[in-house]
Amino acid sequence: MVTPQVEHDFLWEAGKCILTDLADSPPPNNHKQSIFLPRYISTWCMSRGKRCFDLVLSLTALILFSPMMLLVGWLIKITSKGPVLFRQERVGLHQRPFTILKFRTMKHRDPEDDHGSKVTKQGDPRLTTIGILLRRLKVDELPQLINVVRGDMSFVGPRPKIPQHENLNMLCRPGITGAATVVFSHEESLLAEIPEELVEHYVMSVLNPEKCRLDSRYIESARFSTDLKILVHTLFKLSNEPKLMQAPQPTVPHQEKSSTESLVSYNVNYAENMEFSAQEVL
Repeated sequence: MVTPQVEHDFLWEAGKCILTDLADSPPPNNHKQSIFLPRYISTWCMSRGKRCFDLVLSLTALILFSPMMLLVGWLIKITSKGPVLFRQERVGLHQRPFTILKFRTMKHRDPEDDHGSKVTKQGDPRLTTIGILLRRLKVDELPQLINVVRGDMSFVGPRPKIPQHENLNMLCRPGITGAATVVFSHEESLLAEIPEELVEHYVMSVLNPEKCRLDSRYIESARFSTDLKILVHTLFKLSNEPKLMQAPQPTVPHQEKSSTESLVSYNVNYAENMEFSAQEVL
């Protein structure tokens, strides 16, 4: 049975002996300590072959999708105020920050005035009309092909998070898609069923640990065939509702139970239903 709680201490202790070269490139001083550290890195994850694969695929995709990207950029510009691209700092290789690129799907706000949640739910009022469609079709992710060409990202790898949400020691380039991305491909729909006051807690205590567990397993065991399998699953999931979304629906906590107790009860049921989807991908 897959449980929300991962063996944090085991992964941390087992991983201390790997990658002595990390001492030569320590993470930024202001980055919090990571708690998920893979025991080792597969030869494929940081190989020249994977980098060549990324370059060929990303450059080809940029050429093929450039007309669509221009059209999407034009639609964003004429339907809402603000820049076409959304830029945000994410955690990259060896915990180094980089700027991820996406098509903007939300109403533009000055960063200093935007104090909203960092988690996006289905039906979020901040989303623009075109943004809802772009997210549903995953078209908003296309500018990340530029990140791949730059070397910030890979086609397949752990999904990069904002610094305050990242608990994985990033020992390979983050990816546009990955094992966790496939399993949680309809995350916004799932979060729509979580009470508003518990969303942040749910993401931090349940979703992110499960994503880190899958990402750690990818870093340890990835091969070329793994990347191909994940890419196929990604395309398949874009047009199919994943099985994990059939998990029992959470309910608003009753007065006799605390919010945390009710959420934990739901988490256990959700994790049990997620097991098959995770095994499919890895």
